[in-house]
Amino acid sequence: MAARSTSSQSIPLPLPPAEHWTLHHVLLHRIEQERTAEETSTVEPPPLEIFHAFERLDAGNTQFTIAQFKAIQEVLAEYHHATTWWEVERARIERLLHRVATILEANQPPQTG
Repeated sequence: MAARSTSSQSIPLPLPPAEHWTLHHVLLHRIEQERTAEETSTVEPPPLEIFHAFERLDAGNTQFTIAQFKAIQEVLAEYHHATTWWEVERARIERLLHRVATILEANQPPQTG
């Protein structure tokens, strides 16, 4: 049985260098969208967990909380379905989505009832 974690506990996300760069780029792009959205008000700001996850990743840390994994998963899914220049990164984004989903599944709270 996989170990369950608490929501504040950090869980490692093993990443090869190319996927580390892709995740960094996606999170940074999403954060920068908020900066430009302040002028146009067309984009919802990312959740705070994205900022925290980016700070960790930028510092070379690939351990995230469950809340950060969930936020990362949402952003990756958004970019995976994009029909813009992100199509070039689709395979890496898909692998990242799979890694994140696997970690989230392994760390779900036990079902009650």
